[in-house]
Amino acid sequence: MTSTTTNPKNWLAQADLLAKSGLTHLIGGKDSGAGFGKGIYDDFFIMMPAAYSLVRNRNITHHQTISKDGAWIRYVEGSRLDLKDVQFFWGSAAIAQTDHILLHDDKAKKAELALESILADLAVLNIPDGVKLSISLSNHNPDRWGQEIKRRVSGIHTFEHLHPVSRSIVTKTVQIVVTGIYPEGFGSIAHCLFGEASLILDPSEIAIALDFGSSTWLATIFDGSGAVIARSLIEGGVGELHSMIARSLDKRNDRVSLLSRDVKHSPSLVNEGIINGTFTYGGNALTGKNFQTEYSECLDEWWTTRIEKFANFVTAGNYLDRAQHFVAWGGGASLPIVDENLAALGFTTLKNPQFINALGLKLLTEISQEV
Repeated sequence: MTSTTTNPKNWLAQADLLAKSGLTHLIGGKDSGAGFGKGIYDDFFIMMPAAYSLVRNRNITHHQTISKDGAWIRYVEGSRLDLKDVQFFWGSAAIAQTDHILLHDDKAKKAELALESILADLAVLNIPDGVKLSISLSNHNPDRWGQEIKRRVSGIHTFEHLHPVSRSIVTKTVQIVVTGIYPEGFGSIAHCLFGEASLILDPSEIAIALDFGSSTWLATIFDGSGAVIARSLIEGGVGELHSMIARSLDKRNDRVSLLSRDVKHSPSLVNEGIINGTFTYGGNALTGKNFQTEYSECLDEWWTTRIEKFANFVTAGNYLDRAQHFVAWGGGASLPIVDENLAALGFTTLKNPQFINALGLKLLTEISQEV
């Protein structure tokens, strides 16, 4: 999973274009996610691993990095006085450090590091200096964290990052206005009912949604007014599938695997093999191996145990017979075989499934701004 923009095949050209665009006001939506953060800023889409690492050794310079899915940031000055002169990595740049923090390990970090996540997005996108950003965000517990996120994110922030094209350090100032903090998935419902994927649903009618995230499956029952009627959180999202495959690879006894039998297989490399469609682990002759068999076997177990829990939830509440629509989104909804399983059950997987919540949050920002 990597970041994308309106021209994902030529990220450097796109970053250069945005910097020279002359834009002065961006409208955005930010879904911090569990495994990957998703953001939409005007027409620019970006996704990065939700990972953070504080730069502690200021005497080294190799940390000054930027890529399409990771960045180094230095907070120069601004509304967050506690961050003055703080340097950090985000995304793949953070994962490369041994002391990195994965946000899904601590839900509080999704709120505490909300600004850092946005600044990393803006660095990778290479926004013009002096931009105003109006943005809506989501959180698993807005009653607990909403005001804290707004306090941490709102204001004027000056920061440094590497220019993606020139590779020189550039300084940017952004004014961020937080227009709303919404519950997780609220943006997805808004997108379904009022956005491009509009469902024809009367207020008295209901729809069933399945969100395939990195940490969980989230089943949601909502009506035509956007009200959430019921929810069920099923543990073990796509990240668990990746871990299951990695553990299966650990147990292999073929000749190549014996040469690297002390290597613990990485779920992130499993993910890369699935995303690029090769189902190959690693990129060299020693560790590279096809895991198509492990994928099919692990996915069958992963799918069966969780779809049973989903079935129990929708039947016990008498939602199945009443539902007018079945929709799916989240990164796992478009996985090979999963997409076929969903279609067989009558589900419609929405376009850009990973960005549905961010799209809806951007829509809510637009409404607040009367765009």
